[in-house]
Amino acid sequence: MQVEPVVFKLQKLLRTQLDAQKHYLLAVSGGADSLALAHGCGALARSGHGAYSVCHIEHGLRGAEALRDMQLVQRFCAAYGLPCYVEHVDVRALAAAEHLSVEDAARRLRYEALRRVAAQVGAAAIVTAHHEGDQAETVLLKLLRGAGLDGLSGMRAQQGDILRPLLSLPRELLEQYCAAEQLEFCHDSTNDDTAYTRNSVRKELLPLLAERYNAEIVPALARTALLLGEEADFLTQTADAAYARLVTSAEDGLHIALKPLLAEHIAVRLRVLRRAYFELGGSELSFERSRALAALCERRSGGRLIQLPGGITATIKNKQIIFTRLS
Repeated sequence: MQVEPVVFKLQKLLRTQLDAQKHYLLAVSGGADSLALAHGCGALARSGHGAYSVCHIEHGLRGAEALRDMQLVQRFCAAYGLPCYVEHVDVRALAAAEHLSVEDAARRLRYEALRRVAAQVGAAAIVTAHHEGDQAETVLLKLLRGAGLDGLSGMRAQQGDILRPLLSLPRELLEQYCAAEQLEFCHDSTNDDTAYTRNSVRKELLPLLAERYNAEIVPALARTALLLGEEADFLTQTADAAYARLVTSAEDGLHIALKPLLAEHIAVRLRVLRRAYFELGGSELSFERSRALAALCERRSGGRLIQLPGGITATIKNKQIIFTRLS
């Protein structure tokens, strides 16, 4: 039987990016992108290339429509012999309790649930169906928020325990795959609501940019993310080497000698300072706080101190900057 080119392309891509000896957990919402991923991985499994389980997250936001999506994913998994796990999360409760947007709360709960199920089934990694369009949206969102090099690198094909093998593929190709394989998929109505920032970028800003400035804006932004990601990786390696040379651990925290630190380029210096903060358990460091740390080092005045989020302080003492976590 002749294989459609779009089917061959997607399955070949998955085969090159997923290890034949490993078990993966697939995040499947029921949309065209995630069902194309699941179907492609199911084909790999039948040929002996890897093992795959599916996790569907129900966010508690869409009532009967969400139930429809869940049942579609369950039917799909039963038809193609893929183990299926469903996790229910309460997005609105978390958003209210921690003053988060619905988008941020959903993202946090989704990845917590995926990691919980991945540990339960012994999966080597979580695989998502993020594609080229998602990458373009991410780059624009980061740009609008004033992100640096790491943020403008967008999503990575591999980021810790998360794999995104479809980042190079356009959304249209994934829909074509579903059509070629006659896969029924769902449409999430909340994706049409432009009150959500990402939806507004997708449905309003990207079409405007494509119409007026660059018809190929989506692949252009995805390409920019790839290039900046490579440069961010190089800078991270450079900063990691500097961190190993400059930072010493003591009973009261982490010590960094100022003279050799200030000899480093500001981009490396900031990464060393930020890493020291995160090594002590810090969770969030704004642009303003990062620059305040850099300025503290440049002044070199002993006794000066900065309070950082998470109960961490940075103090200049004995020609060093010392990071301490308050107990």
